[in-house]
Amino acid sequence: MNKHILGMLAVIRTIIERDTYNSLLYTILGGLLLLTTYHLMLFFQNRSRAYLLYSCYTFFSMLAYIPLAEGGFLQEISTYFGLDDGTKQYFTIIFNCLYFVFFAAFLRIRKVNPKWHRIITLPVYILMAAATLSFLVMRFGDYDLFFHLFKKSFIPLIAVQIFVSFSLLLRVKNDLKYYIIFGGVMLFVTSLIGVHFVRELPWINISRKMGDAVYYFGVIVENLAFSYALGYQQKINYRDKVTLQENFIAEMKKNELLKDSISRENEKRLLVENEKIKYLQEISDLKLSVLQSQINPHFIFNALNSIKYYILEHETQIAAEYLTKFSNIIRTILAASMKRELTLEEELHTLKIYIDIENLRFNNEMDFSIKISPEIDPTKVTLPPLVLQPFLENAILHGISTVDNKKINVEVEPCNNGIKISIKDNGIGRELAFKNNKNPVTRQSMGLKIAHGMLKNYFGAGAYDIKYVDLYENEKPAGTLVVVELPICKS
Repeated sequence: MNKHILGMLAVIRTIIERDTYNSLLYTILGGLLLLTTYHLMLFFQNRSRAYLLYSCYTFFSMLAYIPLAEGGFLQEISTYFGLDDGTKQYFTIIFNCLYFVFFAAFLRIRKVNPKWHRIITLPVYILMAAATLSFLVMRFGDYDLFFHLFKKSFIPLIAVQIFVSFSLLLRVKNDLKYYIIFGGVMLFVTSLIGVHFVRELPWINISRKMGDAVYYFGVIVENLAFSYALGYQQKINYRDKVTLQENFIAEMKKNELLKDSISRENEKRLLVENEKIKYLQEISDLKLSVLQSQINPHFIFNALNSIKYYILEHETQIAAEYLTKFSNIIRTILAASMKRELTLEEELHTLKIYIDIENLRFNNEMDFSIKISPEIDPTKVTLPPLVLQPFLENAILHGISTVDNKKINVEVEPCNNGIKISIKDNGIGRELAFKNNKNPVTRQSMGLKIAHGMLKNYFGAGAYDIKYVDLYENEKPAGTLVVVELPICKS
């Protein structure tokens, strides 16, 4: 049995050393070049440092064994670039060190434990720096002692590093670590067999080419393990990416549904608010109409009393003239009752007609004037119909009716983003008018109450202001000034 096994091994040795060694080397180097290129492309696609490190790892592995080519273009490349046994030893050290840096990045040791990451990577960085320095001294200083000593010490040092790193690696919660450990152990063992003093041990005793063949086998197994681990990680990343995209799409759909739901709710709320505003506006208009319906009979009652006065006094000519002007203002009142608002120009025109009627009672002795600031366009300002009439009525009834030189001035000016309407009379003043009024219940004009209500409904509470100022001359009452401040509502 032993003779048969030894015979088979002898045949395999002959095939490898004489017939297939160079073909096997070319196959391994071609595979390494393919892995280098493929994982470099994956790095540019995914920007994962693990792919770049593995690409470097396979590249330096390829460089290490190019000098072993016997004939062909690889031998020419080796000669041209000066690749020899020294570069083989140097590149072997480099790719063995890169192995640790690669799996530390691949398994994300830094995130697991930064201290473990330093223990795994820092010693190999030092080994790579020492190898590079001693190799350069050998190459350019023609002094190979340092590099020779380093080569001998590298194997025990890297063995210790493998033991320490793998002991930490076993504590990492990632099943892909077993592929990394298996591939690393296989490559380390097969590379040891390829070392000169190891393969010549009596119980091994194989040629260099056989040692290289064993190493190539380790390279194949190790790269299969690493490639599977990287491919599986790529699959996990792709699956996570697809899941993330699916979750994102699902969230987008949920957001769209939520957006539609919120839009529908907002539409419903807007409809309710619009209906509410519509109802409030209708209520406001109804209130205004009620107030207008109160002020119109009030004004008509006062005008009819004046006509009655002239008829009783047998002043038929004046009564007829009064009736003519009264019919004009009645038409104005009827037209105003159909509107929610008048322009300031229309309101002041109505006041002029009203004063003309009232002036008949005083034999046209009342001096009435209206002054409008050029900054104000009375056709662009709106207010409730006949809202200023009660203020003029109050000025006539309680102010100038008993004085000889009767004057009422109306002045419109801009103020505080609105307008200020000043109604000034030269009557007896409010204090004396209050004392002279025999009926305390009606001391405040009903017309003024109605005017307040109309302004409140039209502009809103607090949007307008009415001030009463008692005027004095030589410490004697000299009339009353009423200032009505309104916001501008453009028609």
